[in-house]
Amino acid sequence: MRTRILLIAAALLLGGCRDNVRIPAPATGAAARPVPEPEPSTVNLPVTVDLSSIAEQVEDKVPRGQNREGEWQPLGKFAVVGTVYVKEMWERDPLKLRIIGDRLDVSAHVRYRARIAAHPCAPVVGCRWVQLASCGVDGPMPTLDVGLRTVLSFNRDWTITPKTRAKPVDPGIPCRLTEARIDVTDRVRKLVQGLMDNAAPQVDEKIRAAAQLRERVEGVWATAQQPIRAADDVYLLLQPQAAAATPPTGKGTTVSTTVSITLQPRVVIGDKPEVDTLPLPPGGTTAPGRGFRVALVAELPYEKANEILREELVGREFDVRGHKVKVRAARLYGGGSQVVLAVKVGGEARGELYFVGTPDFDPQTQVVSVPDLDYSVESKQLLPQVADWLLYDDLRDRMRAAAHFAVGDRVDQIRRDVDAALNRNLGRSVRLSGGVDRIRPLGISVFATSLAAVVEADGHAQIHVDVGAPARASSPPADSARR
Repeated sequence: MRTRILLIAAALLLGGCRDNVRIPAPATGAAARPVPEPEPSTVNLPVTVDLSSIAEQVEDKVPRGQNREGEWQPLGKFAVVGTVYVKEMWERDPLKLRIIGDRLDVSAHVRYRARIAAHPCAPVVGCRWVQLASCGVDGPMPTLDVGLRTVLSFNRDWTITPKTRAKPVDPGIPCRLTEARIDVTDRVRKLVQGLMDNAAPQVDEKIRAAAQLRERVEGVWATAQQPIRAADDVYLLLQPQAAAATPPTGKGTTVSTTVSITLQPRVVIGDKPEVDTLPLPPGGTTAPGRGFRVALVAELPYEKANEILREELVGREFDVRGHKVKVRAARLYGGGSQVVLAVKVGGEARGELYFVGTPDFDPQTQVVSVPDLDYSVESKQLLPQVADWLLYDDLRDRMRAAAHFAVGDRVDQIRRDVDAALNRNLGRSVRLSGGVDRIRPLGISVFATSLAAVVEADGHAQIHVDVGAPARASSPPADSARR
């Protein structure tokens, strides 16, 4: 009530000049609410390791066969026949490696034959060899499959632990010497499997050396923290927050895992930001966030907005319910979470009018406007005393129509900058690829010197590592000029 009385008194002091308008500037409102950050992003790093050379290394450790057919070797004592002797041989095909899921098998397909005999002695005839039975001599050779099985497991310290044991035996075609009720299949299996088991430590060592998961992830983690120069005074910060990996799985002769790095990307406009490199955190099995998301801020400086307003308004004369009003000056500035449009007028009303509204951004047209722009509270209280005809919608609607600012060029440029930043080498062995698929509005921020349309860029991104390059932290990316 007191404010209304003061405004009326101010109007009466104008000396009877009803067309002289002196309105106090609007009070500054509450500060703008911060625009929410996009949800965390996820960048995938597929890691595939070729383990085909493991079979080659085991190949060198396991003989291709053994021939013990030159003389009889004692096999053991058996009922009825007494001591039994054996002549035998085995041979294998080249080792085969196969990876399925989290399991790696190195298998040997073995063929063998055997003959058994007794060596009875009699007082008259003396000692002689009596062959009891054979298999694989006159017909197909018996077979069996033995080998090693490695189970791969992922650890939170970013290592892959291989555990190699004897794999289940595929008996194939057994060798049963029925006449003597003797089966030599298990004897051959133990001979060959023992040789295979001796190579198990080399298998585990080779897998650990080939995987190098921690070294690769550490290198990418360190590299991803460095600012990426997208254009002049435009930098993309990936800001990795966490990392996780899927359990290792294999197919054929390769084993793969997908490392998901959770990011909180941010575009920085200005000088190159300083960052503190964080160590690689423990790995998990899942990672939050989907795709690539980053907030893009398309700033519209008030200086630029005022240039547009001057072109649209200054010098123009408007007819307001039979009264002539000419715009002499117009300027836009921030007032808390809203903007204020101050318009100096001449003609049948002289003074400065104030309009207040909340800015909005249309992602379809990429235009910032103030759809609720209206006379300030102070204007509505004072104008009825000095120039009530100004309060009609005519002039206000003209101001609303003029307060339209296209920021599409700026949004498109930042989008191109982010696309460029997402497609480049981050170092000698690390490459980032991706792109922005769509944008959607997050809101408008009102700053002291500008309006800012904040949009969320949704896209995709992936990190690639050259497995032939040394697994170490890559150098920060070199600056590149704007294309």
